[in-house]
Amino acid sequence: MQTFTQSFTVSTTWTLNVPGKYFTTLACSNPINVRFYKGGKQLDLGQISQLLAGLEVTLGNIEDTQAAFDRIEIDVTNTDTVQVGIGNGQARYNRSQGSVAITNVSGAFVNAQKTVTNASATLLAANAARRYLLIQNNDTTGHIFVRLDGAAATTTTGVKIPAGGSYELQGFAPTGAITAIGSIASNANIVTVEG
Repeated sequence: MQTFTQSFTVSTTWTLNVPGKYFTTLACSNPINVRFYKGGKQLDLGQISQLLAGLEVTLGNIEDTQAAFDRIEIDVTNTDTVQVGIGNGQARYNRSQGSVAITNVSGAFVNAQKTVTNASATLLAANAARRYLLIQNNDTTGHIFVRLDGAAATTTTGVKIPAGGSYELQGFAPTGAITAIGSIASNANIVTVEG
């Protein structure tokens, strides 16, 4: 595997007369166009347009000892430093980096019975630590409508929780006040759980 890096101050075509089967774009800040040739003829792959770093292309049969291309043309579309890798296909770049942190988030849940009337009111106060929310409507006839942004709830702007229904948010929950309005005068069959 060979790595080639070139800096450009204007738009241009960079020609690499390097045989291979494998091509990858390792770095570029602006979109580039790439064409592959063998024996002076452009390959059927044609032009790959408007790509950024991360493209990987393997051409031909990996078992074949002959190169699948012998020239690459790269259209650099602006001032840029372009880095590419060319090889025989037996080795590849894998420059992915990163880490994963798994945080066990646990805590107390607050389970409460609430009443929703036919006038908008706060169902749950703002809670900066809220990561879970469940609103259950245990009424047999009344629907409720909730707003998650703290604004006054209406039957046209609220999320409808029909009679017997529920609404649950996990992982990403609103931390502001939650308001609600009901379709009946008083619905004391609302259960909220937050944590």
